[in-house]
Amino acid sequence: MTRQFILDENVIILAQRKADPQGNYDPTCVHLIDRIIEICHTIVIDVNLWDKYQRQLGRIPTAGLGPPNLFHLLQGARQRAGKLSFLPNAPVFPEETDIPQGSQDDKEIVRLAVDTGAILVTTDNPLIQDLQSSGITETYQFQVVLPDEALTLL
Repeated sequence: MTRQFILDENVIILAQRKADPQGNYDPTCVHLIDRIIEICHTIVIDVNLWDKYQRQLGRIPTAGLGPPNLFHLLQGARQRAGKLSFLPNAPVFPEETDIPQGSQDDKEIVRLAVDTGAILVTTDNPLIQDLQSSGITETYQFQVVLPDEALTLL
């Protein structure tokens, strides 16, 4: 079964750094991206998220061995059919005002998850909790998972 994944910008940052949120070496996020691209799954992205990726990846040096730059890896995925679904910005949805204030800065990526039903992968635990407590994940039937949980879905 083909799955669609939305990768929060923090996942992209950690993949480029090959680190966990505390800064320790951890290739989980880069492995996740590699596996999504190599297996029959799709990364879903919109214009807003692509712009965030570009800004973040332009500031972060590549860590260790692996792809020379995650941005180039994603660009390559755009050239392969079915690997990167590039969409226009997702529309506003009625319950987005229910997202608690601490996670309002993530509403664009939540819009994309609501619009597509793709699995949202993030390391932002407050966002995960806020989406569950607001009922948005249940109302719109999408999952929000940590990168290691996303790996188990592949």
